[in-house]
Amino acid sequence: PGSYLPYKGMQLVMTITSHNFKRISHEWFYFVFKLLSLSDPKMSRSRAFTLLSSIRKGVGTGLAFAGAGALLSSALLVAARYRASQADAQLPSEFVLEVPLDRLRVVDAINASPLAVLTGDINQVELPQVVSALRNAAKDERCQGVVAYIGPREHLGGLASVQELRDAILSFRAAATGRSVTTAAFAASFGEAGSSGMVPYVLATACERLYMQPSGMVGLTGLESRSFFARALLDRVHAKPLILAREEYKSAANFLTKSGFTEAQRANVTNLLGDMAGQMVAAMGTARGVEVEAVRKAMDAAPLLPAAATAAKLLDGTKYKDEVQALFRISDKALGEEKVRLGSKHKRRKDDVRMARVPLDKYIRLMELKKASAAASKEGLAGWLKGTPFQGLALLLTGKDSESRQRRKVAVVTASGPIVQGPVRPGPSQGQVIDATKLCRHLGALLEDPEVTAVVVRVNSPGGSALASDTLHHELMRLRAAGKPVVVSMGDVAASGGYYLAAAADRIVAQPGTLTGSIGVLFGKVNISKTLEEVGVCSDAVTVGRNADALSPFTDFTDAQEAQLEVMIDHVYQDFLDKVSRSRGRPVAEIRQLAKGKVYTGLQAHDVGLVDELGGLETAVQRAKQLAGLPEDAEVVSYPPRRVPLLLQLLRRSMPQPDDGDGGSGPAAVSAQQLAEAVLPGPGWESLGAALAAMRYGVSHSGATAGAAAVAAAVASSSGGGGGGAISPLGPGTEAGIAAVGAQVGGSLGLLLGGEPQLYSVEAAVMSRV
Repeated sequence: PGSYLPYKGMQLVMTITSHNFKRISHEWFYFVFKLLSLSDPKMSRSRAFTLLSSIRKGVGTGLAFAGAGALLSSALLVAARYRASQADAQLPSEFVLEVPLDRLRVVDAINASPLAVLTGDINQVELPQVVSALRNAAKDERCQGVVAYIGPREHLGGLASVQELRDAILSFRAAATGRSVTTAAFAASFGEAGSSGMVPYVLATACERLYMQPSGMVGLTGLESRSFFARALLDRVHAKPLILAREEYKSAANFLTKSGFTEAQRANVTNLLGDMAGQMVAAMGTARGVEVEAVRKAMDAAPLLPAAATAAKLLDGTKYKDEVQALFRISDKALGEEKVRLGSKHKRRKDDVRMARVPLDKYIRLMELKKASAAASKEGLAGWLKGTPFQGLALLLTGKDSESRQRRKVAVVTASGPIVQGPVRPGPSQGQVIDATKLCRHLGALLEDPEVTAVVVRVNSPGGSALASDTLHHELMRLRAAGKPVVVSMGDVAASGGYYLAAAADRIVAQPGTLTGSIGVLFGKVNISKTLEEVGVCSDAVTVGRNADALSPFTDFTDAQEAQLEVMIDHVYQDFLDKVSRSRGRPVAEIRQLAKGKVYTGLQAHDVGLVDELGGLETAVQRAKQLAGLPEDAEVVSYPPRRVPLLLQLLRRSMPQPDDGDGGSGPAAVSAQQLAEAVLPGPGWESLGAALAAMRYGVSHSGATAGAAAVAAAVASSSGGGGGGAISPLGPGTEAGIAAVGAQVGGSLGLLLGGEPQLYSVEAAVMSRV
């Protein structure tokens, strides 16, 4: 409605001038004079006239400033749209697309909240944006190739994300066959100091040429999954875990109750690692033209020095980054055009024959500007004035209402992080938690939107609250009941509660390396009453009701309470099985055999029928279009839109950023707040974990808390195995390492023991970081 204000103002002016203006003015003055006289009986006509004149001038001045501001802001917005329409012209006639994964971190979705924009890491890029940019570059005749700078494991996401990136580069190579293009990958090293470089190397093999710095090494040392068990710690501080689980593979709380892997847990993890390693070895061998057995022999001999890796055909040689860039040489024609385009700003050295390079994040911004400009131009004058006070006037003049046209489109919703009922307090980490309350509101809006004809949900979650998972499952079923197909695209992990969400979809799409399944449930608490007594704190309570203290962390379960909770757990588990059975169209007995809390890779899940198709987000979008009967070029939108205001972007980029150095993932890169918000939704549990570690090993609590901040991410990485730079709790950072274990214990306590049944998979969460 605000866009029609100028029109309504003009209408009012015309109405006033069409009457006897003088008569209206006299009547208005007489009315106001009477009002003023009521408040001040001594008010004279001349004084009233002076006061009214001042008010009129003030109002007039205010309106003039407001009008000038509206005109100026509208002019700036139109100018920005015009500049956006020229975005394509900012690209040189020949360029190579740089994919700097040594600098950028690949994430499923960037949190666009103002607080997150100001305090978060700007060196992030969304995986769908990377895939889309590579697809556009394949069609762009000016793009002569892609050079990827492979960074540390932590910048790339899980194996499924790497597979999606890898597929995008391979698709670029296949789609650009009509012209001569080159793809090259460079890494300073694939793993350092003997740490595994398996996942980064798998991504690098998507390129035709593969180079490494002469001082680097190829660390194809295999995969390791290491978990920590805190039962001895809990015994030492007299904390008693009370856990109920369904069934034997649902081992998320084993670290509290056991001192090592159970037979079922070890079998499941061994099976997962074997399948993931098999996928990686097959991809390496196919890309490098090497037999699988030869790759396995290289793994057993790793880490390999450059000469050995080159001899095994795992490398094309050693080069530094600038030497790899020099492989892409600029043509004489492009050099001449560059001199004309840049004019006096052209400062290329005569011996510099490298082709112009366009960083991936810049290319993404330019493509988004181009897309927005094209949409505005398509809508005509109303499109150019969209968002200004004059939009309504433009609609009246042109007779077009761009907002009224029904455009059938696909909405993509991202659900990433542990699942909680919510509402979650807004903050920088909000995008790392699936807030069921908020997500249901978004899904409800999509249900009511007549333009949205299909929905794709990108799920990247190890699970969480059973109640929240069921709530979201119901909302997705409502979309299906309304005739809007739902397709789930699984990210690195969609297990337990994450699979509960996926079970509501018409189709489930996953990457071979996705970790999914874990159909099971657990519930429990840890009695810490004696722990508190150890430090001189006693507790007492008055209860009304036989089970008022059933969930209290200061009491054991009574026999009656435990029996009642067993019934509740069975009910939740059976409901989970029933929903999966209906979704998969298979008997409950068959689903139960596949369930029992067992985790599968996406490839294994596809083989047993828990997943419909292998592929990434683009595959899921295409299936949604087919199910909805939409053309291939139908519009695809992210929902809710993650638009970052330009002012916030500029302000954020002007703020100092932490130095990434060589892209390593050392402890200093992780803060206590980031760790607690990303991993530990239960407030205060991380402090308890650090305190438990301090009591167990005799380190200071303050040191434990500080150390937990620095090292817990490294412990999580080493739990996933093979990650670069894992810090040993027995090394120089002993206190910090011990604190990290405590933080992991406390964090998992907060996540698993939330006072309700949990659908959570520690294996999937941990191994997604392998």
